[in-house]
Order: sequence, then C-alpha cells, then structure tokens
Amino acid sequence: MKQTLRGLLISRKFGYHGSKAAKKRILFNILLISLVVGALVFAQIFVVSMSRGIADKYALLGNGHLQVHGDGMDSPAFLSGVLDIQAVAQSYALIYSPQGNKMVKLKGVNDSYFNTLRLSQITMQTGNADTTSTLAKVTLSTTIADELQVAVGDRIALMLVSDEGIRPQLCVVGSLYDSGYKELDANLAFCDYELMDRLFKGEQDSYWEVLVDLSELDAVKAEYINEGYSVTTWDQENYTVSTNLNTSRQAVLGVMVVVAMLCGYFISELSRELVEDDKRQIAMLLLLGSRHKVIKSVYFYTVMLVTFVSVCVGTLLGLFLAANLSPLLSFIASKSFPALSYYLLDFSVVYPLTDILTIVLVLMAVSIVSVQISLRRVIRIDPISCTYFE
Repeated sequence: MKQTLRGLLISRKFGYHGSKAAKKRILFNILLISLVVGALVFAQIFVVSMSRGIADKYALLGNGHLQVHGDGMDSPAFLSGVLDIQAVAQSYALIYSPQGNKMVKLKGVNDSYFNTLRLSQITMQTGNADTTSTLAKVTLSTTIADELQVAVGDRIALMLVSDEGIRPQLCVVGSLYDSGYKELDANLAFCDYELMDRLFKGEQDSYWEVLVDLSELDAVKAEYINEGYSVTTWDQENYTVSTNLNTSRQAVLGVMVVVAMLCGYFISELSRELVEDDKRQIAMLLLLGSRHKVIKSVYFYTVMLVTFVSVCVGTLLGLFLAANLSPLLSFIASKSFPALSYYLLDFSVVYPLTDILTIVLVLMAVSIVSVQISLRRVIRIDPISCTYFE
C-alpha cells in the first residue's frame, strides 16, 4: 500500500494525471540543472584538454618527453615504448634583423627531427626560399618573424652564446613554423645540428630527445638510468610551465566543485517549493493517517529523480559539446581575435573521467544532504492547518 501511494504521488508530482503547472516546474528545473551540469562538464574538459595540449607542445617541440645526457656514450637504445630519438644541440642566441632583435633558445637538429609526430603539432611554411644560397638556414616561428619583421628568404644575423663564448653567424630564414601557442613560439628557433657543431667545435650543450608512449615513460626512464645515462623529463626541464598547468587544472576543478555544491543547494530549493505548494495536500494526507516518513520519501525521491535525470542529460550535453569542440576552435582561430592570441586553440579533446565523476558525485552528495535538511519542514506541518488553507 505504501509503495502504491508513494508511486502515485511521485507520478503526480511529475505531471502524470496532474496539473500543467507541475509539469512546467519539473521540466524547467530539469532544463536549468542540465544546463549547469553541461557547462561544468564542458568547462572541465576544455581546461584539461588545453593543458594537455600545451604539455604536448612543450614535450614534442621544446625538450622531448625525456632528455637523455651521456658524455661520450652512444645514442640510447630504442626500448619498448620509445617512439623517436633525436640528437639535439642547444644554445641561446640573439637574432638580429634590420628592424629589431630577439633573444631565443636555438636548437640544432637533424633533418629527421620534424617527423610525423612533430609535424602534427605545427604548421610549416617554406615560402619561396632561395635554394641557391650557401648561408645556413634557420627555422623561425611566425611569432618571432612578425616581431623581427622578416619572412622566408630574408637574411638575419645570429649571435650564439654558450659557456665556450660567443659565435656570430649570418643566416637566411629557410622556413617558418606555427605551433598555435605563442608562449612557446616566441622563444624557440631551430637550425641545422651541423651548424652548431661547427661553430662550437663539439663543445655545445648536446643531448638526446626521446619521445615515448606516456604509459611507458617511467619504465623507459628507469631503464636508461640503469644504463648509466642522466635522464630528465619535460616537466623537470620546464618546471614553471608544468607547475602552472597543474595548478590551473586543480584550481579550475576546485571552482567547478564549488559551483556543483551551489547547484546542489539550488536543488534543495526545489523540494522547498514543492512542499510549500502542497501544504494543504500534505496536511490532508496526515489527517488521513499517512506517516511523515512516507510523505518525506515522496518528495525526496521526486527531487532526486529530477536531479539524476538532469545530471545524466547535462553530462551528455557537456560531452556532446566537447566532441564538437574542434570545429568551434578552428572557427575562433580563423577570426584571429587579439584577446585569444596567447591561448592555445589547437588541441585534441581529452575526457578527464575522474574530474567529471568528482563533479557529478559532489553535486549528487550535496543534493542528497540539502534535500534531506530541506524536507524537515514536512514534520512541522500541523495537520489541523488544512482547515484554514485556501
């Protein structure tokens, strides 16, 4: 009997054989909560995906997943999980053009450096370079080229700086690249490995950049260390960047959790509204012998069913928006909004299931607690009050 009564009352609260007003209230709350949850899920996916995209840019173009140092040792072996190994030399260089100068990190690399993995992270522009020139070629970012006001084929002067001294060199811009992230592009240029080796007579800062499957990173690192190499990871080489990315992700997750808690409190307001609207019916049921526990359970299950449906719809909405994020980012990038010029708008979507689950569980937990507290007002309804309710 209790189950039948509970089911009948819940169905009427959802508008089944009930008023249109009840239907509209429930649908409005489902829509509102779904939009909030969808926005939370989408925002977290966006932030995590952007952070992962920036990390990939630094790993593939900046330092590699692993940096392997070994004075006088042979190139490290291709272990299981290793995708690519490249010999790299680096130095800081001051680039001069007729219109300005710029201090950058200059990396000496071989022709095989820009393989499929790295080319997937950049757009390369070769332009109309002078193929007959005997000058050394350098690859600048479009950000540096714009600042120096140079293009492919223009001549520039380099002043390379290392512990061994300063080496001047006249070069020509052979190509331009654009990774989509100006913070990285503004300080990174490439030249031929042999140029660095010739200028510094083998005394340049050299190491091997190793790209690995991230699931095998720790195992590969441990194996190289056992073989006598000195090994660091990209986040150790770029500690500030890595720390900022992790801090940003955790801070945004914290904000999303707080918003989810506020949404859970809002859900308790739905139960309050339902109880306030149905005081006369509740009082009548109490006079007819219904127990407070049964009546409370009706409103609790009604609100939690609304919450569950809203969370499911909102999560699916957030996932749908994230799945269609790439076309939106391409459109925004094509418009070249100045306010977004220093944000990465070219990245693969990553679905942080742990973060999404955390947001959903916090919202559900706060909803359960707040609704239970809100429904205590049912106990305070005086059954005799039904005699003067309009």
